[in-house]
Amino acid sequence: MKRGITHVFLAGFLIITGIFQSCRQEKRKEAVTESETKKELAFKQRKIVDSAKYWWAHTPADISGDGIADLLFINNNSGGGYLGYYKGQKEDGLWELNIIAEKPPTGGLFASGDLEAADIDGDGDTDVFAVKHPGEWADAGATAEIFWYESDNGTWKPHTIGTVPDAIKDVSFADFDTDGKLDIALLTFDEHTLSIFKQVDSDTWQKVQYIENEVLHEGMDVGDLNNDRYPDIVATGMIYYNPGSDLTKPWVEENLDEQWNNQEGDWSRNGTKTFIRDIDGDGQSEIYMGHSERAGYPLAVYQKLGDSWNNITIADSIPACHTLQVYDFDLDGDFDVMAGINKGRAVNLNKTNFDVSIFINEGDYANYEKMIIETNGIYNGQAVDYDGDGDMDIFRYPDHEATDFFVLENLIN
Repeated sequence: MKRGITHVFLAGFLIITGIFQSCRQEKRKEAVTESETKKELAFKQRKIVDSAKYWWAHTPADISGDGIADLLFINNNSGGGYLGYYKGQKEDGLWELNIIAEKPPTGGLFASGDLEAADIDGDGDTDVFAVKHPGEWADAGATAEIFWYESDNGTWKPHTIGTVPDAIKDVSFADFDTDGKLDIALLTFDEHTLSIFKQVDSDTWQKVQYIENEVLHEGMDVGDLNNDRYPDIVATGMIYYNPGSDLTKPWVEENLDEQWNNQEGDWSRNGTKTFIRDIDGDGQSEIYMGHSERAGYPLAVYQKLGDSWNNITIADSIPACHTLQVYDFDLDGDFDVMAGINKGRAVNLNKTNFDVSIFINEGDYANYEKMIIETNGIYNGQAVDYDGDGDMDIFRYPDHEATDFFVLENLIN
C-alpha cells in the first residue's frame, strides 16, 4: 500500500516538475524573444537649416497642421529680426522657410530668449507667441511688447497681450485658473521680474501678478507641485504656489534650493534650466534643475517628501547646461533625462567637452545610465515626436551663434 502511494506521489511529482520546467522554458523563450526584438536607443542626425542667425528663441510645433513638427524661430535675437518657421519634412534635405511676420504690428523687430506655440484661442490649431524687442545685445532693458499670432486662411493675424519691463528669458503657457483658457507666465532677467497674464478672451489679457525678486534671471517651467490641480511655477529655483481660481491673490514663495539663486557676479549668475515632470504619477510633480551658464553645478531632480524637497544628483557637474528635457526616450515606461552643453559658452569656461547626453532611467528615479548621443554641443534643445511615429526626437542647435540646425531622429520605433 505504501509502495503504491509512493509510486503515485513520484509520478505526480514528475508531472508537476515537467510542467514547471516547461513553463520555465517558455518564459525563457519569451525573454529571449523580447530581448531579440527590443531595439537599442539610437539617433540619426539630419541637417534641416544652414542659415540660422542667433536663434536663441526657437521651438518645434506643428504650425502648418500636417502632423509633422515645424521649426518656429525668431531670427537674430541679439539685435532683432523676423518671426518665421521652417516647414517640417520626413525626407532628407533642408526645410522650407515661411515668414509669419517681418515686423511686429506696432513696428520695430522681434527678439526673445524663449518662444512657444500653443492653441491659445482653443480653436484646434496652433498659434504663435511673439515679442517686440530690440534684442538683448542691443538694449536688454527696453520694454518688451507681447503678442500672439493666429493663422487665418493663409495669413497671420496679430493679437496684443501686454508688456513686460525688459528682455524676456522664459515663456510658459498654462491654464493657471483652470477656466479652460491658456494663460501665460513671462520671466525677465534685467529687471528680475515674473509676470502672469490671465486670458479673459483672445484680445483681452489681464496682468494678475507682477513679482519682483532680485534673484530671478533664467530658467522657468510650470506644473502642479502640491497636487491641488492648479499649475505652479518654478523660476530660477524659486517656487511660486498658485493660489487657485483667483490669480490675483498672493502666490506663496518657497526657495527650492539656494544653490540655484544665491550667486553673485556678472550676467551669468542664477542662470538655470528647469523642467517639471510628474515622474511617479502621484499628481505632484518633480523638479529637474541644471545651470545654463556656469560650471560646477549638478544636474539634479527634486522630489517632495513631506514638507521638504529631497535632492537626487543625476550628474555631479554639467557646465553650461543649456538643454534639459525629461521624456521616455527609450520607450520602457519611465522618464529619461536629456542634458547638453552649450558649446559656445563652454569654450569661454575653458571646457573641451561638449557632450549631449541622455541619462537613461533604470526604473527607480535615482539611478541613471549615461548615454552620449552627440559630442559637439546643444543650445536650448527640445524633444518632440516630430514625425508622429511614437518616439521622441530631438531638435539640436549646437550653440548660441551656430548657423546650422539639426534634427536627431529617434530610431527606436
